[in-house]
Order: sequence, then C-alpha cells, then structure tokens
Amino acid sequence: MKLIGIFKAPIQGDTRLLPRDIRNYVASIIKDDKDIHSIIMGHERKQPTFIFSMPNRKSFGIYTFKNDAKTKAMMGIIKKRIQENPVLKINGISAEIKEAFTANYDFTQLEGGLFERRLRTPLIIASAEFEYAICRKLSADGKVDMSKLKKYTADKIRETVALMARDWFDKEEEILEVMEDTTIMFKDLEYTPIKYKEGQYFPAVRGTIICDRNLPLFLGYKSGLGFGELSTIKEMQRRSK
Repeated sequence: MKLIGIFKAPIQGDTRLLPRDIRNYVASIIKDDKDIHSIIMGHERKQPTFIFSMPNRKSFGIYTFKNDAKTKAMMGIIKKRIQENPVLKINGISAEIKEAFTANYDFTQLEGGLFERRLRTPLIIASAEFEYAICRKLSADGKVDMSKLKKYTADKIRETVALMARDWFDKEEEILEVMEDTTIMFKDLEYTPIKYKEGQYFPAVRGTIICDRNLPLFLGYKSGLGFGELSTIKEMQRRSK
C-alpha cells in the first residue's frame, strides 16, 4: 500500500524536502497516537513498517508492504491526520497538502524476466562494523575494486530482500532460496559514502541494476528514509522511448 500526498502548489526555489522531513512532519501530527508514533520514529533492528520515499516538488509518498489489518488501519489514521493538518512547515519550506489518498502497491513476487532499473536514491551497503571493514578494504587508498564492489553489493541486495521477507511476511528462508539463484548485474556502478545525518556517514552505491527477477522497490539498509529506492518499471520504460 502507498499513501500519496499532493501539494497545492509545487515547492519553489533551490531547497527541497527529504524523506526525513516528511517522516518528522507525520510524526508531529500523529504524536497523540503513541503506538503509531513509536513505529514511525522507532529504531528497532528490523525492516521498517513505513517507508518514506524521496519527495519531489509536487508530491510525497509513504509506503508499507505489510498487508495485515493493523498496518492498514494505521495507514488510514496517518491519511486522516494529514487531511486534518495539511500545512507542512519545515526547514524553511511551507507547503500545503491539497490531497492525500492511498492506493494498492504490493511487495514484488520476484517474477522472472529481464529488468533494468536505476537507483533513484543511494543504496546503503553497510550498517554493521564488519561491513564497514569490508567497504574500507575494497576502497583502500581511494581506489575501488569494482569486481569486489559488484559482488558485495549483489550479496547485500540478496540479503536485505530476504530480511524484508522475514520482518514483513515471515518468509526469509523461502525468499533467500529464490534470491540465491538470482542474477544481479550493474551498469555505471559508483561507490560513494553518503551523509545519513549530522556526523554519520554510510558506504553506498549509485547506478543501474540489471536483474533476472523483478526486485522490490526498496533495497539495502535505511530504506525507511528512502534510501535504495529503484525507479519503477514504468519510469524506466518511459525513459527508454
């Protein structure tokens, strides 16, 4: 399921909203509902219930791939609160939300084919200290070992898709078995540490992923704040015309 918020007027100027801004706005208008607030702002070591994607100048999106009744009800409450509190003021930006609506958007079935999709936002490939050590080694002396980077990134994609299946659907082993037989290749892969928040950086990659299965919309670590978002298949088809 996804919730889309449409701004009354496009955001002007050089500044732009980030997923963290939308998350903080929603948290501020939902703070009286402690259960939902804690889920939105929670820091549990598992895949987030709600994912805040990168906004554009006209709209923003909030996703959930859990399909249980409780999660659907929480998304309905979030939509209602947005409709009741349509003015967003954050980081010098003031925007009014004209419309908020929900639509179906399911987790992928990992169907086979040939899919080429570009990362809209950096894919974070390290979260634990041992992963940092691997990334430091493959990028030692400012020279990136692209062969090792591609293999490591493909492994992280497989691993994090399985973790999503575990936390959202209790199907880790089933999905991991599928992902182990999945071919993942890259085009224009670029290694780039990115700023997560003040004083905290994560190893990440940008580029295009070519895969023989339809991957989910979000990959890698910190997806709750929009990292690792793929362009949709429709976007890639439009771009190829």
